[in-house]
Amino acid sequence: MSEYDWIEKLEKRPNFKLGQNFLIDTNISRKITKLVQGQLADPIIEVGPGTGSLTNELLKDNYRIKAVEIDSDASDLLRTRFKDVPNLEVFNENAMTFDYSQLTGPWWIFVSNLPYNIGTRLLVKLVIEVPVIHRYVVMVQKEVAQRIVADQESDDYGALSVLFGLFTEAKIQFDVSNKCFYPPPKITSSVLTIQRESLIDQETRFHAFEISKVAFQQRRKKVRTSLSSIINEKQLEELNIDINSRAGNLSPNDYLKIAKAQLQ
Repeated sequence: MSEYDWIEKLEKRPNFKLGQNFLIDTNISRKITKLVQGQLADPIIEVGPGTGSLTNELLKDNYRIKAVEIDSDASDLLRTRFKDVPNLEVFNENAMTFDYSQLTGPWWIFVSNLPYNIGTRLLVKLVIEVPVIHRYVVMVQKEVAQRIVADQESDDYGALSVLFGLFTEAKIQFDVSNKCFYPPPKITSSVLTIQRESLIDQETRFHAFEISKVAFQQRRKKVRTSLSSIINEKQLEELNIDINSRAGNLSPNDYLKIAKAQLQ
C-alpha cells in the first residue's frame, strides 16, 4: 500500500492549521532514517508522524519509538497501521505540551518531519529544556535550516543561529522538493542533523542566548548601545569585543563570554 493510500484512509483532509503536509516519498523517508545512525533498539521520539511514512522506515531498523501526534484521526490510523508492532507507542498529544520528562534511560534521538507551524519553537524548547535528546534528524523549512546553521558572514545569522551554535553542531544534509508531500507545501524543505552534547555550563549558555536576543532586537545598533543595560564599554573591551560591533558581528562564543562576565 502506498503512502498516499494511507492518507486516503483518514476521515478528514489534511489540516493546514496543523501544518499537515504528509511525506509520501519513501525514498526520502529512507534517506532520513539512514541519518539517525543509532544502535539496535535505541529510543526515538518522533513528532508529527502523520500517517507513518517515516515511522514505517524507522521501525524497519528496530528502533523503539514514542510517536507524538496531535491529530486524533492520524493517531488512530497509526495504531491501526502498526497494530502488530510492539516497539511503537502513540501519544495523541500536542508536542509543545508533551511531558518530555518521561524520556528516561539512555540518550534519545529526535526524528521528525516537523510541522511548519511549530517547528522552530519546538526545536528551541527541546534544545534548551530536554538535554537527554542528544541527536536530532529533522525536516524543516529551508529558510529555517539556513538560519540555524548560519554564521556571522551570513544575512541569515540571528539569535536562532547563536542558540544552536552554543548548544549544538548542526548541518544541512539535503533539500526536499515540495513534490514529495501531500498536499505539496509552497516551500522547499531541508533535512538537518543536529548533535547536542552534555554541557556543564548549560545555564550560562542559555543566558548567552538571552543576551543575543536583546542584541538582535536592535541589530542595527552597535553593541555598546544595544547591550548597555547588560554590559558596559569597558567590560566589552576587556573581553576583546569591539564596542562598535553589531549583533551580527558577534559569534556564539562572544555572547558566551559576555554571559560569563555578567554572571561573575
